[in-house]
Amino acid sequence: MYITFEKLPEEARVWVYQAERALSDSEQDVVLETGKQFIDQWVTHGQPLIASIQVRANYFVIIAVDDTQLPSGCSIDASVDFMRNLTNNLSLDFFDRTNIPLQIEGKVKLVPLVDLKNQIRNGAVSEETLVYNTLVNKKSELNNWLLSLRESWLARYFPQTQEK
Repeated sequence: MYITFEKLPEEARVWVYQAERALSDSEQDVVLETGKQFIDQWVTHGQPLIASIQVRANYFVIIAVDDTQLPSGCSIDASVDFMRNLTNNLSLDFFDRTNIPLQIEGKVKLVPLVDLKNQIRNGAVSEETLVYNTLVNKKSELNNWLLSLRESWLARYFPQTQEK
C-alpha cells in the first residue's frame, strides 16, 4: 500500500538505485507513477506492504518499506524486477555501481571508479569531496547520506588512509 515517504517511520528499510544520468522531469513522473502502481500491489506472504518511492537529486530512485512488516525474498525480487522494468522502459541503467556519485558544486557528478582513483592521485578530488552513500539501509540514514570521501568506503583510495 503506497503512502507518502514522509509518513514512513525513520526505521523504514530503503533501497537506493542510482541512474546512469539525470532523470528528466517526465522520466521522474514515470518512475513515481509506475512506482505507486507497483507499491499498491506489492505484497509479502499475501499481505500488503506499506511502502513509498521517491526520486532524489534527479539521479536516485529510493524505495522504502515500513519496517514493521519486511518483504520476503520473493517480495524483494519483485521490487528488483520493477526496477529492471524501469531500466528497460526508460532505457536507463539503474544497476551500474561502477559510477561513483559525487556532489560537485551542489550537483551530482558521476565519476567512474577508475577515473576517481586518477582524480585522487592528481589532486582533483580530495578527502573532503562529498559522495552520496547509496549503501544506506534505513530512511533515517538518508538524513546524512552525503559523506566526505574520507568517511566513506572510498577512503581506502587515499594514500594516507590505506592500511599497512
